[in-house]
Parts: sequence; structure tokens; C-alpha cells
Amino acid sequence: MTLALLRLLQLSDSAFPAGTYAFSDGLETLTQRGQVTSAAELTAFLRGQLQCGWGRQDLPACALAWNASAAELAELDALLTDLKPVAGPRGASVRTGTNLRRAALHLWPGHLSALAPVIHHATSFGAIAAALGVSRPDAVTAYVSAWLLGRSVSATRLMKLGGLEAQRVAAHLEGEALACVARALGAGPDDLGGFSPALDIAASEQEKLPLRLFQT
Repeated sequence: MTLALLRLLQLSDSAFPAGTYAFSDGLETLTQRGQVTSAAELTAFLRGQLQCGWGRQDLPACALAWNASAAELAELDALLTDLKPVAGPRGASVRTGTNLRRAALHLWPGHLSALAPVIHHATSFGAIAAALGVSRPDAVTAYVSAWLLGRSVSATRLMKLGGLEAQRVAAHLEGEALACVARALGAGPDDLGGFSPALDIAASEQEKLPLRLFQT
């Protein structure tokens, strides 16, 4: 195992103190409304995000942030801010990005001392991975894996879903995840987009839920 891969595994681990575990990306709203209540419905929800939402926005942003210049990173961050119309998810992206950079700088100050200013979680992950010597395909693959496993495990706290079932959901989406990686590696800034209005609505209404486990 190379040192860069070892660092990438640590960076993308759910225990890394970036705070991503505190956010459900609207899934909490959908489970409480009874719209996502089974492994099959969770699979469909995550597939939609890979094909039309997160996979069209944050993942290519991570790929483009890898080894990007300071000016390019600023443009990517501005674009992500514009593409996240709901305050909750937009704020979550910025907060987790801040936490990711702070923790990474604490662990690897020598490698990240010259890190250009970045804002969002996706751009931070890509820029940090590049600074740590991680290859671009490995960085993007790790990023989609962390997101997919994180959302699958989050569902075990929101619905009747065991840990093995959650892992099976993630395994069923391997093909979609790999397709997202390939698409992200070939994307340019103009390709960032995504269209998931149901999730935006769910995220915006999450703060009105009578009981909440997640921040958004």
C-alpha cells in the first residue's frame, strides 16, 4: 500500500472529523413522510442522486478541483454555490468543507500549507487529495464511495434497515457509481448541473420536522 493511498483511506473514512455524518441530504424528510421506507426505495433514491443530482454536481466538482489552480478553484466554488439553491444543503457543503480542511491541515501540515483557498466539501476533497499525492481517479472513486456508504449507513438510523441491508444497497449501486466516476473524470465546468427538485424541497422542509436526527 502506498502512503498516498493510506492517506486517502483516512481522508474518506466516515470517522474523519468533517461532520458529514450529521447530514442526510433530505433523506430524513423522505423517510418520515413514508416516501423512502425500504431497501428497494433507498436504492432507487440513491440511484437517482447518482444519475441526476449529487453525481452530476459534487462528484465532477471534486474531479475538477484535483490539481486545479487557485483561480479555477474559486470559479468552481462559486459555481457550486449557485447550483445549490437551498440554504441547508449549501451551508452543509461549506461547513463540512471547512471541517475537512481544518482536520487535514492538522494532520498533514507540510503537504497542505500551500493549499489554495477552497470552500465546498467537494472542491476541498479534490484539492486535498491532489496535495497528498493521490491520483485523480482514486480521489474521485474514494469520494463517491464515501458518499454512497455514508448515505446508506445514515438510512439505518432513519428506517427499519439493518447494517447488512445497507451495505447490500451500496453493492447494488456499484455500476452506477463507476459510471459516475467515468462521467466525472471526463467532465468540464459546463457539465456541472443536476436536477433533483424533490430532494431540494425535502431538504428545505427538513427543519420543520417534529423530530430530527440530522441537521439537514
